[in-house]
Amino acid sequence: MTKSDKKNIRTFCIVSTLLIIAYVMRIIGNSNIYPRQCGILRAFIYIGLYIVWGFSLRNRIIQKQARLYMSTIAFLMVFWFLVRTIKYNFVSVELYPDIARYLWYLFYLPMLFIPMFAVFVALSMGNPHDYPLKKKNMLLYIPTIILFLLVITNDFHRFVFTFPADAPVWLASDHGYAIGYYMVLGWMFICALMMLYELCKKRRIFKKRIFFTIIPIIILVVYAILYYSNAEWVRFVAGDVTAIICLMYASILEICIRCGFIQANTHYRELFDASTVGVQIIDTAHKVFLSSKTAKPVDPQLLMQAEKAPVMMEDGVRLSGAPIHGGYVVWTEDMSPLLKVLDELKEVKENLEDGNAILEEENAVKAREAHIAEQERLYNIIQKDTAKQISLMDKLIEQTEQSDDDEERVRLLKKMLVIGAYLKRRSNLVFLADKMSSMEPKELELTFGESLDNLEMYGITCGFYSELTKPVLSVHIIAMYDFFEEITERSLDCISTLTVYAGSTKEGVFITINTDSRANLSGLLADSGIYTAMQDDDGEWKLTLTFGKEGDD
Repeated sequence: MTKSDKKNIRTFCIVSTLLIIAYVMRIIGNSNIYPRQCGILRAFIYIGLYIVWGFSLRNRIIQKQARLYMSTIAFLMVFWFLVRTIKYNFVSVELYPDIARYLWYLFYLPMLFIPMFAVFVALSMGNPHDYPLKKKNMLLYIPTIILFLLVITNDFHRFVFTFPADAPVWLASDHGYAIGYYMVLGWMFICALMMLYELCKKRRIFKKRIFFTIIPIIILVVYAILYYSNAEWVRFVAGDVTAIICLMYASILEICIRCGFIQANTHYRELFDASTVGVQIIDTAHKVFLSSKTAKPVDPQLLMQAEKAPVMMEDGVRLSGAPIHGGYVVWTEDMSPLLKVLDELKEVKENLEDGNAILEEENAVKAREAHIAEQERLYNIIQKDTAKQISLMDKLIEQTEQSDDDEERVRLLKKMLVIGAYLKRRSNLVFLADKMSSMEPKELELTFGESLDNLEMYGITCGFYSELTKPVLSVHIIAMYDFFEEITERSLDCISTLTVYAGSTKEGVFITINTDSRANLSGLLADSGIYTAMQDDDGEWKLTLTFGKEGDD
């Protein structure tokens, strides 16, 4: 069990224990045993939990809009418990009936706005860091604000709650319901359904995990129906509406974080420790702030150069850098395998151009004849399969040498990294496929992982998920990678997100690529497998390549 797992279990146990204590305090208080003290202690438990949760959201959530709305939800939960605690424990209804009544009206501020902001969180999922919600989504504020104003001004129109006409004092305990009250409940129900709908729309990668986010919503809807239909057993067992609604919405959002629907930056230090990449975070004075275990000390002069463009060091190691808030991130990559492949490809080209010299060498060194023949065959395959990318690489190198714009050179170099990663991994797959007819799924993860890492450096948000557990035919893995590369090259300059999902069925294996590319991807040509392409109303593509078993396309 990892440290992260132990920490999650410890946190779960602490939160569960506090919730149980709060529930026990409710039972004791309802039995008229220190009711005020139990109520205050229970409120402090909930308020403390949601304050801590709110601060954790500000530190964990990456997406700007989602962080804002989730922090607001946490604030509204704390506000709700504070208002409720003041009303039931510090304000005498007999002495201050009007204050008590308006505190009761204020309950409906979080009751209306928490479901609305939860919808905004669902709409923010899957969007870039600084992506603002569409203006039409802001229309949800209109009915929410109107309904709250109806509640808070109820004394003037009694459109939400009714009171006896002959009552000298209007008390919250002596009221009826008007049509406005049911409009409030209906709007809360509609918001819950809208959030459920948005979550179901964004299940592309985490298809099997979407069920966990649905459970709290279903519980919340069923609870609301039973509670407001005056089911006595529900009011006895779970009569604390504030606690139930807040707990369910907090559970929904936390499950979304755990399942990856909401991007979070947790466990970064563990990631650095476990990373096989030599990566460091430095400040503007080039002082190391955070470093992975595999990172080696680098001369400050090289760090300064890496801020502008990648720097090649000894033994084929490349030092790269990128600006971040407050400093830079720098990392080293062993480019020697790629350089070796490029050298071999160059050697193959020279050998092909000077065929007579190769034949003379083969005749002179008979001991190497079989080895050279085999290498030549593999090199021919690599050159043929990657001719397009090699030509593109030559063109990018020429553009880089001719450009005087540093930003343009960096962009071209990043594009070269994307193409270079494909050349390296594609060549490696050719060598592996020559030795084995099937490969382990781990090879597919490593192959796509390197390309997706380079796409991330190019500014594209990427994701990879594989459910493959058994060996896959080598020709299918190569076809999957070629399919991915074709989509990437077509979309490189008009894409912001790309996710890859590999899985299997009873019929065979498949790969699905989801992307928001603005390029036309309906005319892709797949050398093998069954290819399908779909584009939804939001312009997002879903492209699938399916293979049968045992090489049956």
